[in-house]
Parts: sequence; C-alpha cells; structure tokens
Amino acid sequence: MKFLKLLFLILIISCTKSNSNTNVDHYDHFNINPSDKNCENTFQFGKASLCIPKIAGMYNIIHNTTSKDYIQSKNFPGNTLVAYYVNKKIYKNLQVLWEDQFDDFFQIYVTNHNENKDVDTSYFTEVNEDYLKKYLNSDKWEALKERLENINEKNVFEKPVIIETYSLSKNSMQYVTFITIKKENTSKNMITIGNMFIVQNRLFFLVIINFIITSTQ
Repeated sequence: MKFLKLLFLILIISCTKSNSNTNVDHYDHFNINPSDKNCENTFQFGKASLCIPKIAGMYNIIHNTTSKDYIQSKNFPGNTLVAYYVNKKIYKNLQVLWEDQFDDFFQIYVTNHNENKDVDTSYFTEVNEDYLKKYLNSDKWEALKERLENINEKNVFEKPVIIETYSLSKNSMQYVTFITIKKENTSKNMITIGNMFIVQNRLFFLVIINFIITSTQ
C-alpha cells in the first residue's frame, strides 16, 4: 500500500477557512515527555492536548533533521503539521523523500487560525457545504488547483470526485475521494481518506492517500 504526503481532501477543506500566514513549526506546542506511555509526544492546540500515538512499524519524522525541510516545503500556508509517519523502508533512507518516492505514510495537521476557536459537530456540516459548493461545483477549484501545483511541482491535479462521506463517531467525519495526479508521462489514480475530528473542542485533520493504479502514458 502506498501513501502520498499530499493532504488533498482535507487540505481543500482547510483552505476554505484559512489565512495566508505560514507557521513553520510550533515546537513550543509539543510535550516530548507525555504522561501516557502510549504517546510519542503530545501536541497542545489551544486548550486541547492531542496524544501523538506510537504506531507499530511506523516512524513519526516530523522533527527529524533529515526530513524536516522537505516536509515543511510541502506544507500548506496557514497549516501546522503535527505528525508525519513513514514506514521502516523510508525511515532508513529519508533522502528518497526529495525524489518524490512516496510509500506508506500519513499525517496529522491543524489550521493555525483555529487554535483558539471552539468547534462542535455543526462545524462539520458547514465545512462540508463549503467544500462541495465552493470548490467541486465551481470555478474556484481552478484557483486551488494552481496553489496545489505550486506546492507540488510538476504534478497536475484533476478535479476530485467524492465517493462517500460517513461518520464513525459524533466527533468525527470521514471522506473517501477519488483523484488523479499526473506527472510527466505517469498518471496515478488514488483513493484518499480524509478525516476531521474534534478533541476538547478543537479541530484536527488526518489524511491517508492510497495509490491504486499507476500507468505510463
């Protein structure tokens, strides 16, 4: 299973309400000595404290000196990356990230302007309507497409198609989306799983993207 760092679906959602400020890190928001032994660290976002879990077979490289510059070069303005997991194969050779060698990873992030904003489940409905009405069904998609392609050079993004939306709990919402990304003579069709979830009235995002077909044109 291959995963792309690109936080596509939730990236779109967050930009509908984000500002243009770029916060490169937020080191002061991390507690590297959490009380819960199952937490690698915790991330303080406003009044919410999020456990960054230890995941068997995965490595969180968000603060790794070798990968940090690459990860931040892909970060969307107005967001802060909270966790960035890769598998053992990539962890042993982080230089491949610069070669766009994506395999088996996902990330958690926040939109900075929401740090002191209380949110509830009604916010999910609002964000969903923004995404469907303002982007998928309007010419505003073209503006976002340009911003995505500026961040991810040489990649061309087709308009996404939502396959399914569902909720696993009252404080979370999930989206399954199909998207095609083209680069030079290669086309990659992907299924993305985007997640919004609320922890202590603060909104967090998680995204996983699964390449399903790679073809040469």
